[in-house]
Amino acid sequence: MFMKTLKSSTQALALLCSLSISPFANASVLTIDNFSHAQTAIDRGNSVGSPTTVNQLTGTDLTNASRTFIALASGTTYANKEEIVSGGNVLKITNGGTSAGTASIVWNFDPVNFTAHGNAILLEILSIDLGVEVEMVANGTSSSGVKSFSGPGNFWLGFDAFSNPAVFSSVNSFRLNFSGPAAWDGQFRVLATTTPVPLPPAFLLMGSALLGALGIRRIKSR
Repeated sequence: MFMKTLKSSTQALALLCSLSISPFANASVLTIDNFSHAQTAIDRGNSVGSPTTVNQLTGTDLTNASRTFIALASGTTYANKEEIVSGGNVLKITNGGTSAGTASIVWNFDPVNFTAHGNAILLEILSIDLGVEVEMVANGTSSSGVKSFSGPGNFWLGFDAFSNPAVFSSVNSFRLNFSGPAAWDGQFRVLATTTPVPLPPAFLLMGSALLGALGIRRIKSR
């Protein structure tokens, strides 16, 4: 009986957790990039930076979008590699063992009202090294300032965190500037604008009730 209760409670709690962490539940979403469009930029310390651009970007809700990767390795040797790769719904940024390079991704597109789709930028992080930072820039002028990542998960940045939030009513370019310590790496899954959805009180109460019921069953089973 206890195992049956444990199984059902665990399943319910798993559902509860999935609802609580979903960044898109009951929200309008504008996908800037899901990183399905394959592209690569590589720079080594003994060469000039290697920007690449793709036009007619796919995997986006933007219109007439292009995307540019700008990789810039640190150091002066061939082993100091900075690489940016996208495809398969993942963006990967990799530095060689002695490179503390920078990586920039720039999107240009027809003007769109970001505020019609939320109040924050979402960047989903699959993996990240400590010390990696990002600056987001809208329309080339409105900067978020340099922000640090605490680890994998959903990284939210509200429009009000930017130097000029008014630009989000008509955005035609967006930029990510990444930097970090030597040998830093990161993997990302999607960049979008939406509204963070808090867990409704009803779900919190349901979770508490499930945990309480599970605790009671455990006591009775002793």
